[in-house]
Amino acid sequence: MPHIAIDYTANLAGDLQPLGLPRKLHEAALALGVFPLNGLRTFARAIDHYHVGADTCDEAFIQIQVRIAPGRPEELRQRIVDTLFATAEQALATLIDKRPVGLQLEITEFDRRLTRMAGSLPTA
Repeated sequence: MPHIAIDYTANLAGDLQPLGLPRKLHEAALALGVFPLNGLRTFARAIDHYHVGADTCDEAFIQIQVRIAPGRPEELRQRIVDTLFATAEQALATLIDKRPVGLQLEITEFDRRLTRMAGSLPTA
């Protein structure tokens, strides 16, 4: 783990793509040195149907959900959220200055009892 899912309003597609947010978050998560390489998965997806604020065409939103395995201490979870949020803010600074964009990042933990995994990705 983690899985980093970036959902964004489709009206950001043209502005967001060149900023490389998924790559930057992926690299920042790797640099933390606390996640297994092949456990890290980062993806972004545009949300086509949305309403934001006053519902003008220019308002936009980016939601970053980071799902991690349970059991990490609070101090480490805080370092993860602070590092990834700072990375997102830096990557998006010019976009946020240019137009009304909301940004949110949240970390949640998988429930081991209710999670199943399979596949052929190497675990090391």
